[in-house]
Order: sequence, then C-alpha cells, then structure tokens
Amino acid sequence: MTAYIKGSLKGSLCETCFEELANTKVLLYKTRAGSNVTAAAVAESKETFRAVKDAEANARKELLIATTVTNEAGEFVFEVSENNLEQAFDIDFVCGSVPHRPIPPKGGKEYQFHITTLYPKWRRGENENLLYNWNYAISSKWWCFIRGYFFDAWVICGVLVDCKTGGPLPDVTVTAMDADFFTDDNLGTSVTDSTGHFRIDYTSADFKKTFFSPVINIETDTTFPFFSSGPDVYFKLEIGGTPITFETSANRRKNVGYCLCVRLCISDLIIADPPIPASFTRIGRSARFGIVSEINPATGKSLRPGFDNYAFYSSIILVGSLSKKLNNQPMEYMFEYQEVAAPGNPLLPGAWHPVTPAMIPKTVIGYIWSLTGDIMNPIATEDYFINGNPVLEKTVTFNGNWIKMPQESHFAPHIDTDILTLNTEALMPIVNINVDTMTIGSATVPAVAAEVSNRYFALRMKQRQWGNPATEVVAGTSRPIAIFNARYDRVPKHGSWIPGKFDGELGVCSLDIDEIIIGMGGCGKITNSLTIHFNARNENLGVTYLTLTGPAKPGQSFSFPAIATAQPEVYSNSIHPVILPINSVSELLPCAYTVTMSTSLLLTTGDYIPGPLYDFISFCKV
Repeated sequence: MTAYIKGSLKGSLCETCFEELANTKVLLYKTRAGSNVTAAAVAESKETFRAVKDAEANARKELLIATTVTNEAGEFVFEVSENNLEQAFDIDFVCGSVPHRPIPPKGGKEYQFHITTLYPKWRRGENENLLYNWNYAISSKWWCFIRGYFFDAWVICGVLVDCKTGGPLPDVTVTAMDADFFTDDNLGTSVTDSTGHFRIDYTSADFKKTFFSPVINIETDTTFPFFSSGPDVYFKLEIGGTPITFETSANRRKNVGYCLCVRLCISDLIIADPPIPASFTRIGRSARFGIVSEINPATGKSLRPGFDNYAFYSSIILVGSLSKKLNNQPMEYMFEYQEVAAPGNPLLPGAWHPVTPAMIPKTVIGYIWSLTGDIMNPIATEDYFINGNPVLEKTVTFNGNWIKMPQESHFAPHIDTDILTLNTEALMPIVNINVDTMTIGSATVPAVAAEVSNRYFALRMKQRQWGNPATEVVAGTSRPIAIFNARYDRVPKHGSWIPGKFDGELGVCSLDIDEIIIGMGGCGKITNSLTIHFNARNENLGVTYLTLTGPAKPGQSFSFPAIATAQPEVYSNSIHPVILPINSVSELLPCAYTVTMSTSLLLTTGDYIPGPLYDFISFCKV
C-alpha cells in the first residue's frame, strides 16, 4: 500500500490576484520530538508561517522525509511510506526566485519558509492507495514581503471598469508611473484583458532612476521627505495609441508597498466589443480539454483531476471560435494533422497534412438568424453545416481543403463551441485484433493478437482570407494527443458455462471458473473451492474488478481481492473469493451464485466515455 500527499502552492498578491509557485522545492519533515503537534496542527497557518534560518534548517536535516518540486501549475506530490502514516508532518518550501520577476536572479540565494504542521486525514483512492489533498495559498502579507524583500519583485494588480456600470474595459493600455522630484519613472505597461484586469511587474531600479543613473539610483519624492522607500504611483491610459485623460502626478498613491492592488474606473468611455478571433482551443464539447494545458505532454492523454489519463477514439469535436472576416475580408479555415512517434517529440514544420472533407463528419458551425415578429419567440435560427445535405440544409463550400465561411448578413458563427468534427479513424484506421486462441487466465498473447499501441497526432487550425495564401496564420496548435482505434474479435464470454465468441469489442473482458472447466461440460458444481481465471485487455485499460452475487448467511459477506490496474493487460489463472467470517467456499449456502467481471476503459471522444465491459458466470453451490 502506498500513500500520497498531493497538494499545490500559490501566492496571494491581492484578494483576486494569485500566482502559482512553479518549480519550487517543497520539503516534508517529521515533527520534532517534544513539540506540541496537536497545537501546531490545529493552528491557523498564518500563525505558524515563518522564515527558517540556516541554523534551524541544518538542525532539522535528520528529520527530512521527502523533497519534491512543484510543476508549472504549482502542484506537487509526496510519496509517504507505511512507517510514517501515523504521524504529523512539518511542511516547508524553498524558493530561489519568484514568478514574473522582470529580471530573474542568476544563482541567487535560496530562502526557506515553514508553512504549518499537517496531520493527514487519509482517504482511500484508486488501487487501494491512501491519499491526502492539501492546497495552500500564502497570504498576501507574507508573499508580497517575500517577493519584495528577498527578490526585489514589485507588482501592481488592477482592474479597469466603467464608473457608471461597473463593467470591465478590455484592450486598454495601462501605464504605471512613479511621480518623482527629478523625473517621473515609467514602471511598466500592460493591456487589460476581457475582464478589465491587468498586471504590471517591476523592480526598485525602475523607480529609483535619476539624472545620474545607473551610477546613482534613489527614490526621490516630489514632497518632503524627498527620499523614501516606495514609488508614488499614478496611471496613464491609451486606446489604440490615443492617450485618454485620466490621472496625473497629483493623483499619486504615495510610497506604495511591494504589492499594489487597484480598481480604476473611467466615465464616458465607450469601447466596442472586440470580435473574438478565430481560434482552436479545446477538444470535446462536454469535456472541453484545453489543447495544451489539459493534454499530458508525456502520454498524449487527458490531464485533468477526475478525468485523467484518457486516450481519444472515434469522432472528436474540435472546439473554438469562428469569424466571418479576417482583416475585414471573407475568411476561410482548415485543420491539419501531424503524427509523431512519441508525444514529446518536436513537431516538424514540413510534416503537416490537411484534414480533408472526407475526414469531417457532419458538423454545425453556426446558424442563420431571422426575426419572426412573434413577441414570445422573436428569433428563428437555421443551422449551417459542414458536409450537410445541400438540397435540404445550409452547407458550407470548400476551397480544396479550406472551409469557406458563409458571408450572409445574418450568419452567426460559432463562438467557443463546435468548429469541426474529426473522424480519428481517418488518422488511425480501426485495427481488428483476433483473440480466438487466447487462453483465459494466461499471460500468453497469441502472435495474431499482438498488442496495438496508441498513436499520437497533433492538430492545428489555420485561417486566411479567401484564396489568399499570403494571409495564412495559425490559430491554435494542440499537443500530440493519444488516439486508439482498435476492436477485439472472437472475445470469449461466459467461460466454459455457456461459451460464446463476440466480435467488435472495445476491449477484452473474459472470465472462467476452474472447477467448471474440469467439471461436466461447463456444469460442474461447486463444493469447497472456487478458482477464477480472467483476462482484461486494452491499451488504455481502466479498473477491473470481480464480484460474487448470491445469498449469504447471517453475518456472512463475500468479495474478491482488488485487482491492480496494468496497461495493456491484466490476467490471473488463480484468484479466489474472500468469505467472512470463515474464508471457506464450503460455508456458502447451497444455492445459485454469479461471478461478474467488470472492466472500464480509459477512452473518450471528449463527449462520451464507453461503458464498462462485462462478463459473468453462474454456478450452483452444493
């Protein structure tokens, strides 16, 4: 049995502004002998958080259990041995830099900080492992101090809104200025996003400039005292390169700290909603896997808590946004694919192939709208298809492999939803695997049923003006995704009881009972032993388990041992039920029982997951 502590670290800058602590060392310690573990474990972390001096770090070396490093999302995992389960832990982190610092330090000093004492409440996860989840956000008081004091990293997190409506103002250029006695300093510039938020990172060198810089750098205020610690900040605004009357040095915020959180508002400013650019962003209308952030670069499979490690099969919906125009001219788009031998292999510029019309199942990409004159239902819509029926339906035309966007005045293209359906069987054609000679319970894989592996394909979207190659631009490229299209034929079911062979199965799920095999033509009766043989097989195998169904004596229960997941196959020719309180088949009541096998598959279209595979055998206990 293995235990894991899974967690994440992020730092708080403002109430709504955080940053993940990527590539940060996290340390797990045994608690010190004699320490008040209970008090430390129940105390709020703001009371236990502290800087760790070198002497303390050296003194605690012998208590160190494990060290790990956070990933780009600030996530980390510790593996904890069985010997350390019944105790509390101290958790620290070490950083030698901070995210977004304008000038990363070169080989600078690392600083260690103690967060808190953990007393894990373990829960049982998949494969009978123990799990404890712990996510932590460092308070802005501490994190801003660490960033500024140790790494000279200053930050402004802000939002720009309309003063009257409170609505966000996107695409506005915000420049932070430091009002000085000699000359005002430019601290940095940012452009507001769709929610009006912006962020500006800078260092003290940006607000300590003088006429004598870089020889003499010092902060010079406009009023007494002239030399102080923090900048005096005000903001300038621009739209499309045109300055907007806003703040001056008279509006400065004096001697701001390492983190400045601001809410700026401006009146009588009208900004048209910017058109959403054509883009390919996700896979699956329902699952909506990010084409980069939620595809595992090591496996090509899905990467999301609760929906992890799935490969793709069948037809998948590609999600994104479409526009009628590009550079104010009619737009057309196409998809391309590239196969790589392994998910981590680099993509080659000359290795892309077009997704042809024959590879695209019927797809809705928008609709024509019209006014009905009905107060209750004022708008009517008519879907616009790729590969629709041109006689009965609105259907796009192709320019070779390019899909020409409709230009009707009332055409509304899809935004953040379906833009193409791709039949992955055109990339990896279905492979039929014949397992007719497979022996249930055997590890031997017949030569005619050799393993078929996942294949890996990157997808990308391109757009351009109608028929103008000079305007081509890439509008979204996925990481290579794992695709598996295979079917298993002649899969045995129901063992020697009522044997059958089934074709076109997504995986193998087969069991047999040894006592029936050696019995009378599949009707052997069970007396004092029950031995199960089974095989489960698929390149993307999920969970396999056995159940025993039938009457029980008072206080009696029965189950089977857990089956460890192993891709692409799990098998056994000797697994027995666990019967409590007396582990003996002879203790079962004389009646009919059924052994059922269930196997799940880690396959998805992004909108559908195939149901579990089943096999079962009934028997008589005498």
